[in-house]
Amino acid sequence: MTTITDAFELPRPEDIRAMGFVVKLRELDPNSEEVEQLARDYVVTPAVEKELPRILDDMKQVFDRGEEYGRFIHGSFGSGKSHFMTMLSLLVEGAPPAWKKFRPLLNAHRDAKASKGGEASDHEAWLTKAGLLVVRIHMLSVRGKSTGFDRAVYEGLNAALKRRGKAPFEFLNVDAIFEEVRREAKEYGEVVWKRLETEGIVGGRDDFEALAAGSIQAKERFARAWLKYKGRDASDAGIDPRWSEGLKRMAEHAKAQGFGGIVLMIDEFLLWLAEKSGQEFVAEINNLNVIVDHNTGQRPAPVFVFVARQRNLQEFFPDLVDESKIHEHLDHHAKRFELTKLQDVELRHIVRGRVLRPKKPDEVKAAVSSLSEKHSKVLPALLAGSDLDYLRDVYPFHPALIEMLVDVTSLMQRERSALRLLYELLVVHYPKLPLGEFLPVGSAFSAIFPESGVEASKKVELMQDIHHQYYSRLAPAMAKMAEEGGAEFNDERRRALDQLVKTVLLAEVSPRLKQGGLTIERLVQLNAVDVEGETFRGQVRVAETDLLALSQRVPDLQVAGQGKTALVRYVLGRVSLGEILGRARSKVDNPAQRFKVFWLALREALGVAGTKGFEDGGPNEGDWDLPWRRTRRRGRIKLGNVREMSYDDFAPPDGAFKILIDYPWDEPGHTVDEDRLRATNVRKKQGLLHTVCWLPRHMSPTELGVLTELAAVRYLLSDAGQEDLLETLGPQDKSKVLDQAGIRQKTLEGQLEDLLKEVYVRHGEFFALISDVDSSRPRETLAENLEHIAALLMDRRYPQHPTFLAEPKKQDLESLLGWMVDAGEGSVSVAYDENVGKVLKNLGQPLELVNLGQTKASLRLDSRYIKDVLQRADQDSVSWAPIADHLRETYGFQPLLVDLFLCFLCQRDHRALEDISGEPADVRIGMSQTTRIRLQRGKLVSAADWHRLRDLGSQLLEVPRPAAHRSLQGQDRFTTELRTRGQARRTVLQALHTRLVHLGVEGGDRLRELSTANSRLGPLAQTTTDSHKVLSELLASWPDDASDALRTIVHEAETLRDALAELNEHARGNLKAGVSHPIIGSEVRGHLGALDSRLAAAQAEQPLTKDWVATWNKKAQELIKRLIEQPRAPQPPAIGDGAQPSNIGGGARPSFTGGGPEVTPRTVLLKKRVNPADADAIEDFLIEVRKALTEQGVKPISVALVRTEELE
Repeated sequence: MTTITDAFELPRPEDIRAMGFVVKLRELDPNSEEVEQLARDYVVTPAVEKELPRILDDMKQVFDRGEEYGRFIHGSFGSGKSHFMTMLSLLVEGAPPAWKKFRPLLNAHRDAKASKGGEASDHEAWLTKAGLLVVRIHMLSVRGKSTGFDRAVYEGLNAALKRRGKAPFEFLNVDAIFEEVRREAKEYGEVVWKRLETEGIVGGRDDFEALAAGSIQAKERFARAWLKYKGRDASDAGIDPRWSEGLKRMAEHAKAQGFGGIVLMIDEFLLWLAEKSGQEFVAEINNLNVIVDHNTGQRPAPVFVFVARQRNLQEFFPDLVDESKIHEHLDHHAKRFELTKLQDVELRHIVRGRVLRPKKPDEVKAAVSSLSEKHSKVLPALLAGSDLDYLRDVYPFHPALIEMLVDVTSLMQRERSALRLLYELLVVHYPKLPLGEFLPVGSAFSAIFPESGVEASKKVELMQDIHHQYYSRLAPAMAKMAEEGGAEFNDERRRALDQLVKTVLLAEVSPRLKQGGLTIERLVQLNAVDVEGETFRGQVRVAETDLLALSQRVPDLQVAGQGKTALVRYVLGRVSLGEILGRARSKVDNPAQRFKVFWLALREALGVAGTKGFEDGGPNEGDWDLPWRRTRRRGRIKLGNVREMSYDDFAPPDGAFKILIDYPWDEPGHTVDEDRLRATNVRKKQGLLHTVCWLPRHMSPTELGVLTELAAVRYLLSDAGQEDLLETLGPQDKSKVLDQAGIRQKTLEGQLEDLLKEVYVRHGEFFALISDVDSSRPRETLAENLEHIAALLMDRRYPQHPTFLAEPKKQDLESLLGWMVDAGEGSVSVAYDENVGKVLKNLGQPLELVNLGQTKASLRLDSRYIKDVLQRADQDSVSWAPIADHLRETYGFQPLLVDLFLCFLCQRDHRALEDISGEPADVRIGMSQTTRIRLQRGKLVSAADWHRLRDLGSQLLEVPRPAAHRSLQGQDRFTTELRTRGQARRTVLQALHTRLVHLGVEGGDRLRELSTANSRLGPLAQTTTDSHKVLSELLASWPDDASDALRTIVHEAETLRDALAELNEHARGNLKAGVSHPIIGSEVRGHLGALDSRLAAAQAEQPLTKDWVATWNKKAQELIKRLIEQPRAPQPPAIGDGAQPSNIGGGARPSFTGGGPEVTPRTVLLKKRVNPADADAIEDFLIEVRKALTEQGVKPISVALVRTEELE
């Protein structure tokens, strides 16, 4: 077996410490072995290949113009910024190893430009001729925290000049201070030297003069000490030149020393700058900018400045606010600086070119090709879009491991570089890794977080917390799992879990690794050799099981969700959720709290939450609706200890089922066998019952611990729990704990859901109290298995029940009934539309009522359901209740289906009567089930007669035409309606007849018509329930002649009645009193004769209408008026009869002779009480006045109309 050590050129473990993994920008001998090694180790990455020629092109242009040039070298820690600047420095200085490394690249660049007609510079030639002075400044090596950027540059320049044997740059103006001291000594004498000696500044005049001739550093120290002694500020004394002026002088000095320009290489500028604050911070950034952006004119020699700038870590660690501020200031002020970006993927190329140098290239290539093919599907997802070339570049490292190291090493001490960690993984930790296998991502944990401690420069507390959590909590917990798990949790599983946990911890400090969250599937992919097939799915299941088990021991390890997509994270921080949950656990570790948690989860899993009987505090027993064969069936569910249930608890409801669900635990000493024994005894004593006992496996103590843990989390999240457990925490810590607890709650709820499936579904049992019920649990969830076993019980109870294709709803059954009636009229098929077709297919075919064709269908009467009904109803009189019970008990039909068959019988050849009263009953689908119905066989009128009857009822009595198809129920309803309206119409006819007789009509056609019409409606007056007899006799009474006059009489009876009611009988009576009037008597007699003639005549000949009556009434009034206006002429008295007229005033009444009747004069001719508002009364009164006056003879008399008041 070929190992990694066999396949790659790797150093010995003892040599790793001596290897230079961190390149520090400093002065080097161009011809030294160290430079040779730096050049050999340097990997020309794609970014360098692109940027280096551009940089040298820019430098050539700037140099020719005599200007300044600034450029940031931007990249993450470990991307090679310092190494790049070192190599650039060596190129500028003409170091042979550097040119040997880059000459092919630069020559290719020059040739490419020349081929396109561009200006192609020979960089080696012009740099040699330019003689640029390279000044390397490592800002972390600058002496003294108060040293400014300008002073660091000055000192760096002098160090470079010194190494080249050149005169230093006198950048300080200290000579003026020495001249000042000499003037004071000349003026004040020896006292000046004695005071300086007393202050410890200088030993005397001779000592002073020696300092004046000494080094610049000694002179500066004296100058600053003198200024302090005098109480003056060095910054105001003119010692330090203005920075812009100092840069000009510095360039001038470099040129004087024979250099063509200055190249400043500045490393670790940001780390140095981070120690500054306030005005210093801004001032130093401005000082950097002044190098390339100034207004002091052209300097004597160009100045180039390259600044290494670490990538903004706030992109990955948002809480690193200070570093973000530095980048903001740099971006704002240093806008004239160019930018070279060394991408994070540079590490990938560096690893390929420096670390992974194959000794057996063919074997390595074959192994990588095999892995590339195997991982082609999952790698892009793992790397968020990276390609397979990445895998080939960094094998045996997982590409995600490389990405993670970019993040993590940026937080660590500089000597803990990514390259060093990679070498340690290969050489120290996994030297025997077989070629063809990955280094798991989690394997990097031990190298980054060794047990001895972690070395970090940023986010120190976080890094130390990760170290503590693993070695103090997670590792001991996994060891405990191995100790208690026995053979099942073996060493292999423990190692796999260990890698997963380490990967989770690494993700907490690596945004690239964490991405949107680590799923269990991705965790396994990052740490497993094989990621395909059944083996991988098994690894995912084992990983989920072990991570959940570990999370119960260490709650800060959180698994949110279920299955391969569950997210895994570790909660870091000084506040431990585990410790708080430990205290919460002590509050809820009792059976009542565990049952509360269990019951809430179980009723959700069963789908009975919100069902009556299963609410909080309910009896845990209630009705439950089951969708079965597209109908809804109501059974009963009860939760309890089956071992303790009574016989009554096992009894199912009539026509339904019952399911008893046992607890997954019992009192100590009791097992599931006792529950099973109880059910067996009930079956022996009670017989077969449509009942099932759902017996789960009893939970282990660890599984019961999930209930306790979830109860503890919910207590913590409650108001009481927060007050009890979190009162000492600050708002931020409290919010953090509650967020963690919320995630923990979801994780535990997911575990409990899976646990319920485990004990009820995978290891539970359906124990049926009736035979031939499959006890398997084939569904995934509890709710699905509950429906499954309930459906099996219903199948067992009603095996002959049809399986509908849609729920039999009232509207659809009515549609089916209508089709059945239509189809039952004959033996031919009946066409159907789309809606009816759906009903026939979904309901009619399952009920075996339909022979369904493409466009037509015929009714079946020979199938089991309808045949059964027809046979049982084949009697002249039969109670419906036994038939309905048979349909319910044998087939399991529900009320609407039972109504369908009842309604069909009543539409066919039976009528429904109320069983007790015998009155007709209105049967319909959805009718009350309490009405007891008796069916009476009936006879239908013929189709032809039915057609005539529909027309006759409409013409005679305005009864709406019933449906064209015949049915007994329809026939009975039609008869009832005819009877109701016919009786009312006969009443009108009889009233008309009576009225005419009252008006003096003693014979004639109209009386005969009314009498005949009344007789013809006589069949409707029968009290029989036989609608066939009534309709047949009615039809026989009426000729099949639409023009029959009597039809009009019946139809217009009410109109005749209303017309006759308009007749003014007062006027008729008055006219009769005036028939003998000498002047208009004949006209009155003629008017009365016209009325009598009209009343006696046939309606067709002389119609009696309201208009005719109104006209007759009007003329009658006119005649009455004329009778009043033309009184009858008096008769002359008889002569010689001896009569004497009476004396007016009470004397003797005179007598008249002449043969006329004797008139006895009276004072009061008429006395009557009259209502002046009653026109008829006035008319009658006038008639009586006329009569009274007529009786007074022909001699004129005086009449007074006097009103007299009477006391009442």
